[in-house]
Amino acid sequence: MPHLPSPDHAVASFAGADALKFLQSQLTNDVAALGVGAWQWQGYCSAKGRLQATFTLARLADDAFAAVIHQSTVDSLLKRLAMFRLRSKLAIEKSTSLTAILHLDEAPNPVNHRASLDLSHGRWITIDDTPQPASVGDSSDFMSTWNQRGIEALQPEIVAATHEMFVPQMIAWDVVEPHGGVSFSKGCYPGQEVVARAHYRGAVKRHLERQTLPSSSDVYAPGLAITLADGRDAEVCNVVQRADRTDALVVASAPT
Repeated sequence: MPHLPSPDHAVASFAGADALKFLQSQLTNDVAALGVGAWQWQGYCSAKGRLQATFTLARLADDAFAAVIHQSTVDSLLKRLAMFRLRSKLAIEKSTSLTAILHLDEAPNPVNHRASLDLSHGRWITIDDTPQPASVGDSSDFMSTWNQRGIEALQPEIVAATHEMFVPQMIAWDVVEPHGGVSFSKGCYPGQEVVARAHYRGAVKRHLERQTLPSSSDVYAPGLAITLADGRDAEVCNVVQRADRTDALVVASAPT
């Protein structure tokens, strides 16, 4: 089974008697609905409802959670969360003992890992106490396939270059599969009023699309403003460069 300790992600741990209460008050999805051994998509927003990070969150025990977060956003996210910890009985840290292992094509045996996350489209993440050696010859090819499947599955990921560019609905984070990344019934979190208003009033006019961009001398990258073939303006969210084309998730207005 092809697998690789992720070069692009870190594992953050949240542990303590107040871990559930704290995360419930900060993140976009309903942490209280998460059973031990289960996982969900999560986001963290600014007060203006703009996403600063997206990630997976697994519940390891009643009072312990682990998040798999992009390396470019993890430090700023944990620093931000620590500001609101106050007197909560909670430890927040970038783990030095847990590793995110990415798997393609064949489901890992869940009993061999601290957590097993089925992202669909032939992608799984396991969280392990000790890293497994890579079972692939070329990590760049593995990551290209991994990211390509994320684009095909319409599973966007916020990185440093797209920090605070999008409200959740712009990247379809409220309907990301499986099960969505936003709860509209869980109560308050940073930016919740903006996100809820956009949901109930339909105020968001730009939405996520999968696009094949033409080959050119330009280097497409997250955060880049581009013009699509039909003339619409768009911003790149995630991108995979191929030999003859670029596959991307972009945020654009609806076609006229």
